[in-house]
Amino acid sequence: MAGSSAKLRRLGAELRRLREAAERTQSELAEVLGRSHVSIVNWEHGKTRIGKSDLHVLLKELGASDDVREELEKLRLAGRSKGWWSVYKLPDWLRPLVSFESDASQITAFEPILIPGLLQTEDYSRAIHLAGPYTTPREVLEKRLELRKGRQRRLVGEHPLELHVVIAESALRLEVGGPAIMADQLWHLVRLASAPNIRIQVLPYRVGAHPAVCGNFAVLHFSDPKLDPPLGYADDAVGGHVIDDPSEVEVLLNMFADVRALALTEPESVDFIATVMDEYRARKT
Repeated sequence: MAGSSAKLRRLGAELRRLREAAERTQSELAEVLGRSHVSIVNWEHGKTRIGKSDLHVLLKELGASDDVREELEKLRLAGRSKGWWSVYKLPDWLRPLVSFESDASQITAFEPILIPGLLQTEDYSRAIHLAGPYTTPREVLEKRLELRKGRQRRLVGEHPLELHVVIAESALRLEVGGPAIMADQLWHLVRLASAPNIRIQVLPYRVGAHPAVCGNFAVLHFSDPKLDPPLGYADDAVGGHVIDDPSEVEVLLNMFADVRALALTEPESVDFIATVMDEYRARKT
């Protein structure tokens, strides 16, 4: 789903809904438009942009009302517009995440090794990128840090993103950048945990093996789940990828529910983070 965006995905969902309501097949519409079957599939999945003339013919064929045609043309144009992140020249694997993240109403995430990106301090984030420069070359590091600040602005404002994260104890113990940077990072978590839209839980070592031991993941939720069903996202060694298969997203949702139930409560988690923070502070002096 590397070429997709939130607006294109929504437009595709509407095209699919109209086609199914009209009881037409993708192959039939492909023949009418003189396009390949793959083109129709990609439009409906938001993977490629549909042109104005193709959209006009398609909506006429499906019997869409003038109001629907107008709204979907607006959505098509919105899908062409560049997001605030376009100036950062993001790699293909990161662009979809930032786009969907900007439209999401809630994110649930599990992190076994690192502090979640939306909760990282600048010093912590810089230290991570310097330690592993293969996905973020040093010449783009400062731009990537600016991007992260932009993404973190979703957590504040009139309609802030709701964020619920489960962080493994190992992420708190992994020393990134030295004890001073870690102490500041954990104090940042303690402060953020008091925000009404941010929930932080810690999965302690004593839990042992757990359902999400395979790695990190996030699930992005949207305000209208019927139109915009949840999406998953997972990092790998050379980037990351969006997960849009409903059955796979359901697995991620179940995994998050399991680790959330195994984790410390939110008040217990804040106390635990503060304890680890004090350990780092003691090493600073």
